[in-house]
Amino acid sequence: MLRATIWIVILGLLMVGMALLLVRPAVAAACPRCFGLSKAADGVYVESAMSPATRAHTAGVMSAAEQSIATFFGEERFKPRTLICSTDGCYHRIGGAPGSGTGTLGSFALVVSPEAVNKVAVTEALAHVELRGRVGAWKMEMGAVPEWFEEGLAVVVADDPLFIKPPSHVDRCLAGSFPDMPATPSEWRDELEQEGDVLYAQSACQTVMWIQSHGGPPGVAALLGKLADGQPFDTLYREGVADSRGAQAAASSSVKR
Repeated sequence: MLRATIWIVILGLLMVGMALLLVRPAVAAACPRCFGLSKAADGVYVESAMSPATRAHTAGVMSAAEQSIATFFGEERFKPRTLICSTDGCYHRIGGAPGSGTGTLGSFALVVSPEAVNKVAVTEALAHVELRGRVGAWKMEMGAVPEWFEEGLAVVVADDPLFIKPPSHVDRCLAGSFPDMPATPSEWRDELEQEGDVLYAQSACQTVMWIQSHGGPPGVAALLGKLADGQPFDTLYREGVADSRGAQAAASSSVKR
């Protein structure tokens, strides 16, 4: 009986420990000072030991990234509590996943590693936050937005040169998309293991082609609003593709005449 009780206690402690690891970013966001961070601006906390030069650089990165979000979406509606580290120890302490540059908790919190304190990485993270905030946490959990579109949109918003050509190019694709793109997080992870980072370029290609044929960034804002209202992504996407192809066919026919 005693031995069984001891095992139950041990298992309980292990479960509590695992739960704390999973929610650590949320706890850190709720109490940044408890994790060695100090306030740098409204909603932005940096590692207390961060040097003045790094603080200045960080402030510039945040300002540029937030401006990119506002420019693309029309406004930045969701500003997460942002925790920025200048050392790996800090990033581990606040619950950053090993090997990751940034991490988000819906539209509530964003954690940034030392390697990710740059405009592209932070803009991509904030794009995820904005999309999830506009669609809604519950709908995102129910798969309202396919993974390829969310990841591709983040690349497009940030103009990530690793995966997409600059806006000055008519054809911005660095890798062609393919019909059966991974829709769920698990499918995305499996495909990423097989395809590698080219998957980001493929997703960005398919996303940017849709954006270009639907009025640019305002079309994305409209799409997210419809998704928040409960309209299905597949229907909205297919209708848009059909309209786009119809317009292209009409234009081609006009030229022939």
